[in-house]
Amino acid sequence: MSGNADIHGTELMTETYLAYPAIRCRGATRIFRLPGGETRVAVDNLDLEVPAGGVFGFLGANGAGKTTTIKMLLGFLKPTSGKLEIFGEPCSEPETRRHVGYLPEQPYFHPFLSPQEVLRVHADLIGIPPRERRTAIDEALELTGLQKNRKLALGRLSKGNQQRVGIAQALLGNPQLLILDEPTSGLDPVARHEMRGIISRLREEGRTIFLSSHVLSEIDTLCDRVAILKQGKLVACGAPEEIKQGGNTVRISAAFLTPIAERELQKLGVEWDCGHEVTIECTPDQVYAVLRALETGSVPLNSVTPSSETLEGAFLRLAA
Repeated sequence: MSGNADIHGTELMTETYLAYPAIRCRGATRIFRLPGGETRVAVDNLDLEVPAGGVFGFLGANGAGKTTTIKMLLGFLKPTSGKLEIFGEPCSEPETRRHVGYLPEQPYFHPFLSPQEVLRVHADLIGIPPRERRTAIDEALELTGLQKNRKLALGRLSKGNQQRVGIAQALLGNPQLLILDEPTSGLDPVARHEMRGIISRLREEGRTIFLSSHVLSEIDTLCDRVAILKQGKLVACGAPEEIKQGGNTVRISAAFLTPIAERELQKLGVEWDCGHEVTIECTPDQVYAVLRALETGSVPLNSVTPSSETLEGAFLRLAA
């Protein structure tokens, strides 16, 4: 009887979460006052909606406002103006944070503690009842692959396993939203691959992962949607392929350029790079004009290759 009630309660909880965006920001602004009376706008009128379920990438150069936004979502900072909500509830309410698990960019745990002891402390801090504590800890250790190392001092664990401990503590309390700030920072390729596997499993469970990372290939692989900040403003938001669409190019290579060909290309406003061969990048609608320019200059072609913009290229175009 109680088992059916628990299942029904979980279903109702899931429906409640899916009824609202995981994160909603409306006009969120944070202005810092500096010495001398000056001010700095860290986040500028941010409108952002993160759907429930899936992985959402949050990108921006250093100083773009990512960390400030995360701190406002977690209630560490108050917005100067605007509203921020998590599953329809104001971020200013302490109760809202029960829905959220957080991994900071540089988590610190005492090196003499074991993963099991770290989780026990965190379970106590967030108020998990004693009768549920062991099960919650076991589930977090199992999901993050730490069962075999549960009693080993953190100082003896690899960087990758220490990062797993950070994920495990974020999972305590069964949060539906996980905010992960640079979860693969400093990891070797093997540990990074394993961390991506953990994030993928969390997505399969139906959780929402809000992922801030500078590893753009990782964002491209993992994320369903991406937002890019520049100087506190939202400059792009959508699926990775949508963000990359505007920058599709065609790469034309030739062995050399003649002076006539260079003059014709300059008229078209296209750029080229002279390495071991000449590489010209242009938009699809410029291709035929570039080919005519090369033909006019008696330049033989090596190849013509469509080239889709990478997420890194889109990021540099939008946020640099």
